[in-house]
Amino acid sequence: MRRMLVPAVLAIGALCAGQAAAPVPVSASTAGTTSTTSSKFSTVTSERSPAMVRVPFAVSAAAFGTRASGGQLPLNSDDTAFQVMGCTNLVGQSRRNFVANQRIPGLGRAEGVTTRVWSVKSGRTVSSYSTHSIAKLVLADTPLGSLEIRGINSVSRAFNQAGTFKATTETSIGKIVVKPVGAPAQVVPIPTPDQPIEIPGLATISIGSSTRKVTKDGAEAAANAIDIRVLPLGTRARVAHTQAAITGGVGRGVFKGYSAGVVARALDDNTKVGRLPLSLMPCQGTGGKTQGKDIARLDLDQLVVSGVSTSQRTQRTSTAVQGLERGRVARVTLGDGRVAIGAIVGQVNVRRTSKGVTSDIKGTTVGKIVVDGQVRAIPKNKPLEIPGLVRIEDRVRTKVRNGLKVSALRITLLDGTGAVVDLGVAELAIRPGVGKRR
Repeated sequence: MRRMLVPAVLAIGALCAGQAAAPVPVSASTAGTTSTTSSKFSTVTSERSPAMVRVPFAVSAAAFGTRASGGQLPLNSDDTAFQVMGCTNLVGQSRRNFVANQRIPGLGRAEGVTTRVWSVKSGRTVSSYSTHSIAKLVLADTPLGSLEIRGINSVSRAFNQAGTFKATTETSIGKIVVKPVGAPAQVVPIPTPDQPIEIPGLATISIGSSTRKVTKDGAEAAANAIDIRVLPLGTRARVAHTQAAITGGVGRGVFKGYSAGVVARALDDNTKVGRLPLSLMPCQGTGGKTQGKDIARLDLDQLVVSGVSTSQRTQRTSTAVQGLERGRVARVTLGDGRVAIGAIVGQVNVRRTSKGVTSDIKGTTVGKIVVDGQVRAIPKNKPLEIPGLVRIEDRVRTKVRNGLKVSALRITLLDGTGAVVDLGVAELAIRPGVGKRR
């Protein structure tokens, strides 16, 4: 792998360490952008359906600006400018999200972050689109200077054209700029797919991955414009993520849901533990199979969670479509062991027939709660509160359209951080079907 050395005028490592400026070589690729020009990106984002129409396919899309993990972060940073279009056969929908300026823990600052997801029917072509653009991503901004990545774009498209499923992805980067104080700004060559650039002491910047999957039953596309490793913090970030999917042959009942062992948010620093482990329900269901994920242990500052798992299953008969989502935690401890809770299971069961949708949380359980060596019970219709430490609620239900959501246990820390942790989380909905009814 051949690399070109680019004089950087200022050591970016010195920006972080606060050392004196000195010339440092920056290894980089010799090529320019990845795949998409700005004109193509503008053309794609302007396409739309004249009106919303129902089609014999299920489409979905999602996108976000950045997601960082590892290093000094608890698990995952919040998804910047996240937007989603859930699994549906109603085409012509469009959703946007825009963030002018946002700090990203473990990464830096993003400016002009725009997300759009939408679906289109044009003639005999039905498409699901996901696009994301970031005007500027600042990785280092110190009194000595800054490092910026500008003009980041990502597009994913999954579509059916005259009966044939297809998928495409496109990404682009405008420029990477080093801006030392008191010296001219320097443009750093953009990485190529097989050759990242390295900023000594600060970051490794790589072209992000793209995947395209096409079968006789559907198509999926996903892309990350950039993959960044921030060396001082040990974090890794996916930047400008897009994904789109289209599915045929779904028949009666379109599924939408997920299960997770843990979902947590620290309200004071915008840091979120994403839904972990996360099992997303496929639009078409699981075909009678049980599938899931598991994690042995998670350390979340004051909480230690062990035996975390998810599972999901769907079935279709001649008269009904039904399914379940289940999130499970074997044990959680907090407050240096002052509180211990076991056997936490959140389960949602949903069934659709010709008469409509029914749902319940049968299978949802919370085991023994031990506080300072004493077994405690959660009072009926009110939380259990340990002053100065934690508030505990069980079986927190939320009605969703065509289904139900449950958090088996909700823990709110009373230490001033405002952190909320949901354990044993499950959500499932069954929408009316697409395609021919069977």
